[in-house]
Amino acid sequence: MKRYMPLVGVFIFVVALLGFSNYIWHEQQRQQEEEISYETERHLIVFSDMPADVNTDLAAAFYRQTGMHVQLISKTDDALHRQLNAGGETNLPDIYIASETVLRQAKEKQHLKPYTSLQTDAVSYVFKNPNGYWNGLWFNPMVFVVSHEYYARRGVDIHTWDDLLRDPTLTIAFPDLASMDMAGDFLCSLVEIHGSEETGLYLRALQSHVAAYSKSMASSVRRVASGEVNLGVVDATTARQYRQDGAPIYILYPRDGTSYWLTGAAITTKCQDEELAAAFIDWLYSRDVDAVLRKNHLYFTYTNETARKILDSQGRELVLFPIKKQYTDAGRRDLQNWWIKSVRFGKDE
Repeated sequence: MKRYMPLVGVFIFVVALLGFSNYIWHEQQRQQEEEISYETERHLIVFSDMPADVNTDLAAAFYRQTGMHVQLISKTDDALHRQLNAGGETNLPDIYIASETVLRQAKEKQHLKPYTSLQTDAVSYVFKNPNGYWNGLWFNPMVFVVSHEYYARRGVDIHTWDDLLRDPTLTIAFPDLASMDMAGDFLCSLVEIHGSEETGLYLRALQSHVAAYSKSMASSVRRVASGEVNLGVVDATTARQYRQDGAPIYILYPRDGTSYWLTGAAITTKCQDEELAAAFIDWLYSRDVDAVLRKNHLYFTYTNETARKILDSQGRELVLFPIKKQYTDAGRRDLQNWWIKSVRFGKDE
């Protein structure tokens, strides 16, 4: 019997080793399944002011690239402002993709947490919060669009905002400065640069050239393309859309500067998955996002200093007004009301 004892010991050892190995294997399988389940369940809630189709495409592209889920919910800027004014953190998303005005308000309400990375470091300082609470993604400047016929005659004479006053025959499609947030931002920028008195004088002088005040940028571009007017003051993204589709227009950047509508991103204090949030924020600066935007005919100018420059029809780079944009929503509305009364209808000085 004693001679079999070593064999029994070996047998017991092998059985124990196999049992332990099996336990380790099952434990590893369980951990892997938990990790897969965790990754599947991980997701972010993002409130975005981009169009619904763009948000759907962004979420799908991020999942294809990373295997991680992001739910982008479309919200207008007005809805985001109302929600922030209502107060509380219960309805906060994990991330905002929104206009600069919304991001500034969220920062003032102390709903944001700072985030910096190599990608956000490449964003020009004028397009981000100095402490990293929000970072600009892309912006949409105001530009001139000129009809094919007028450009052939006088295109070389259009360089600055004052040049719009020099030709008495020039007809312009101009934005209704009280009907759109972007147009109101343009008005606020003019006042910040020139003061209200000089801005009022300029806009009153320009009014004799304005053939139509438009409540949409697209209608202004169409008027220019059809030859109904000589020139339009519109946003660059709309102008580039029509230019890309073959409209007979030229896009010119004002050499003395222009205003811009900035869209950025920020992580809120409600966000618990900072790793996933960081991955998504950094991904928003990738070529995948550029492809999604272009697929949806959105041709923005990007905030990172390494991005490709989009030149105008004369091969010139964009010049922006040196502005700080410290106005509030209430201040913008007050200026828009002032424009209606003192310029559009000329009742008050």
